[in-house]
Amino acid sequence: MSGHVMKARTDHQHAARQARQLPGTWVLAGTYGSRASATSASLQVRTGHRLPSYLPAGSFRARVDVTQDGADLWVCYVADDFRESVQAGLTEDLDAFSSRMDAAALTTRRT
Repeated sequence: MSGHVMKARTDHQHAARQARQLPGTWVLAGTYGSRASATSASLQVRTGHRLPSYLPAGSFRARVDVTQDGADLWVCYVADDFRESVQAGLTEDLDAFSSRMDAAALTTRRT
């Protein structure tokens, strides 16, 4: 249907709570009708601006994946210990680790 505007389906309080329980794990916060709306929300997640569930600022990462149904907003709680170890160079960040695991999964055969 042309001209139909989809309202965002989000539950930020639930997503933030779930992400805090699973540090370093990406959690679906919701689906937005456009990439622009989801991208705007991702900035608010990272800064905690207008979305206090994600405070303090910098405690969460956010990414947007465009799908057939809209734009999914994923959030990830970066626990203090994890963030400090990344900054100290003791481990790779979650995105690098995830990319490495995805690449390995593509080249690994299960028999």
